[in-house]
Amino acid sequence: MNSPMDTAEDSPQRLAKKPKVHNNKPTDIPMEDISDSKREILTLFTNYRNTLDAHYDQRERVIKCSRDITALSKKIVFSLLRITQVTNPESVFRDAEKQHAQVLDLFRKISVELQGSNSLKYNRQATPGIQEYIEAIGLWTFLQDGQLISKEQVLERLSVGAGPLVSVTDEDYILGISDLPGEVNRYCINAIGKGDREAVKKCLAFLRLMKEGVNLLLCGGYVRDLDKKVAVLDSSLEKTERAFYSMSIRESEMSARSVSMVV
Repeated sequence: MNSPMDTAEDSPQRLAKKPKVHNNKPTDIPMEDISDSKREILTLFTNYRNTLDAHYDQRERVIKCSRDITALSKKIVFSLLRITQVTNPESVFRDAEKQHAQVLDLFRKISVELQGSNSLKYNRQATPGIQEYIEAIGLWTFLQDGQLISKEQVLERLSVGAGPLVSVTDEDYILGISDLPGEVNRYCINAIGKGDREAVKKCLAFLRLMKEGVNLLLCGGYVRDLDKKVAVLDSSLEKTERAFYSMSIRESEMSARSVSMVV
């Protein structure tokens, strides 16, 4: 009598099957061995692949250039904030002008990738650099004139020759100037350290006007990412108001003390 072990070994259903090996590696089939219909499909998908490769390469170039513009624009901001630490403000603007020329070189480079409909196609990748640039020259205009930079002034600063190097959408402009309050607040704090009361008053008036304008925008419609920047604006305005009130109280106390000493 056969044992159960012998039966299991002899049963054909229980014999181990060798796994099938599938070779998924593409093979180069000569085009002459392919039918016309298959050749058309292969050509079609080859074109799709080339189009996608070109799209992703161009997208990466725009992203890299936008990051370079962002980095240089931040350097302009840092240079401008030194204005409270120097005796000659014009030297700060001259340094910023040199850095601005380097930024324009980067905009010349990115403008090649943003021709025609590509300016909208790759706007999401280019807009961080554009917004940071608007923030930098917006702070520049505020320090020089005490005014909010307009979209026309932004395009003028970007113009080399016939027109602006890149297109600036309304959304780019709004989000760019919405970054200004944080830098204005930093300038205000530096001015308080120097006892510059007029500069603090200018910052406070500027931020209050910006708050009114942003509130009107929020009532008029939706702007992507603006709600995040409103929180920064509110925080910067509150810090500036507290700083100005503290400065005013301190000055009044010192004046009262001086009068009592004279009496």
